[in-house]
Amino acid sequence: MVQIVLSGADGSGKTTISKLLASYLSRYGFTCVHWFRGTHLFTSVLARFLSHFSVFRGDCNPYYGVCVPDRLRALWVYLEFLSLLPHYFVRPLLRRFCRFVICDRGALDFVIWLVITLNTLRVLRSLCGGFLLKLASKERVVYLYADLGVLAKRADVPREFIVKELAVYNVLAKYVSLCSIDTGAKSPRETLRDVLRCLEA
Repeated sequence: MVQIVLSGADGSGKTTISKLLASYLSRYGFTCVHWFRGTHLFTSVLARFLSHFSVFRGDCNPYYGVCVPDRLRALWVYLEFLSLLPHYFVRPLLRRFCRFVICDRGALDFVIWLVITLNTLRVLRSLCGGFLLKLASKERVVYLYADLGVLAKRADVPREFIVKELAVYNVLAKYVSLCSIDTGAKSPRETLRDVLRCLEA
């Protein structure tokens, strides 16, 4: 079994490349794709509920239109982490049945999601943040990126959100990724070739 994690900011091409990679690898064995983003399960329901209250409204989390107040951020990190756990429990199950498991986002993406949506680097010093970074270092991460102009055209989130994402990714990805691939000036098939070269190295 081989597990591959495609990481990167919104608009970097993770979903497109994961589908192409799955199609390519399926000739060598049964292939599964597993996707997640932050704010899942009960935190998703909670975020939707909190968005109705003016004290929580904001664009920190553009998908839900909420900003978690500073005094609640430490608690929110743990709530988000607990919501992520079922997704991580699914991946070992998939590894039992699939020769290749392609993960559209991994631990790196999740910890960066927390940093950006909570607007604090303190996440990295938290127990959950440290655990997630250690987990990311054990994954086979391929970091996909593009310049800001390309990402802003591709993604459905505000440009300001992508600016923050890109800044944090560019620092953390260098420590945990096998390689970094610029998807901005390449076709999806050219990017796929680069991903395969990276995995073979």
